[in-house]
Amino acid sequence: MDVASYQSTNVSYTGAKFAIVKLTQGTDYLNPKAGTQIKSAKANGLLVGGYFYANHSNSVSRARAEAKYAVAKAKALGIPEGSYIADDFEQGSGNSVNGGVQANTDAIMAAMQVIKDAGYQPLIYSGAFVLRNHMSITRIVKSFGTCLWVASYKVSGRQDYADFNYFPSMDGVAIWQFTDNYRGLNVDGNICLIDLKISSNSSKPKPAKKTTESLSQHPIVKWDIGAVAVVSNAKGVYVYTSSKLDKRESDKLKPCGSVWQVFGLENGAVKVGKSQYFDGRAVYVKANPIAYNSEKHGVAKIISEHTHALDAPKPDANKVYPLKLGSKVEIQGRVGRFLRIKEEYHGKTVYVTGNRAYIVL
Repeated sequence: MDVASYQSTNVSYTGAKFAIVKLTQGTDYLNPKAGTQIKSAKANGLLVGGYFYANHSNSVSRARAEAKYAVAKAKALGIPEGSYIADDFEQGSGNSVNGGVQANTDAIMAAMQVIKDAGYQPLIYSGAFVLRNHMSITRIVKSFGTCLWVASYKVSGRQDYADFNYFPSMDGVAIWQFTDNYRGLNVDGNICLIDLKISSNSSKPKPAKKTTESLSQHPIVKWDIGAVAVVSNAKGVYVYTSSKLDKRESDKLKPCGSVWQVFGLENGAVKVGKSQYFDGRAVYVKANPIAYNSEKHGVAKIISEHTHALDAPKPDANKVYPLKLGSKVEIQGRVGRFLRIKEEYHGKTVYVTGNRAYIVL
């Protein structure tokens, strides 16, 4: 659920697993019920996060100021470090989405970086149309991972369950707000597409040895991603503007453990964007043979809820049985974007769509 001053201080709803509480708006408004709502959500066993309603439009400086204000209130009101804080970027109530895709995105990412630097996990909230047309979700997801909180309703009015036939498909969705009137309770209903959990990471520096030991050697990627670079240098890695590694894009380091699509190797440098390069000594590269050879075997991890094995490699195939979020299945190649599951069901081959099951490298 997500709640504001319009909702009760008693955050207890049937079926709820998490609550995101409105904290602030601009730099001078605090939700008067926020403290009590956060305490109630915790008392009811809910994972609790927060959000601020943006008034920053496309201003980077205002975005940073609003995010800092929200973070300060989050800490004061007891939202645990490592939880989620969202920038609620909508049209109206002091905010404009019409400032241009690049400028909007710059401001949003500035706010999200403030949230991340404070030890929280940043999200960006908006409607599906605004996300697709007024910001670059590609840039945002590349920098912050699965971080989109998208609102898109099947109907206006009461909904008790999320109908995934109306899911607003796009990369990077963490939470889908599927109704503005969950079970007729006049509260927004949301469903998570990832396993929401409090991060153990914080803004405090970690010893280099510990960071390196925790680095995953098996990233997961979409079936059509040919290779990825995983930052392995404990201190992070700089982005350079050429393969000569003679000029940095900025003085900010990309963090250890972050995963980047590889577009080629030049002069010992790893190309991760149009004019973006990593020092090849600071990353390790893992290839995905399945992207190039549809007969290759491998392991796929289910990354979306309500995923099913299908009886045919096509969008309108029949659902055969459910596949649990986070589980792994052995695959024997693919047909287009559909992965062929090794284990047959009642003697017949079954498939899972590659948008819901990523390849474990």
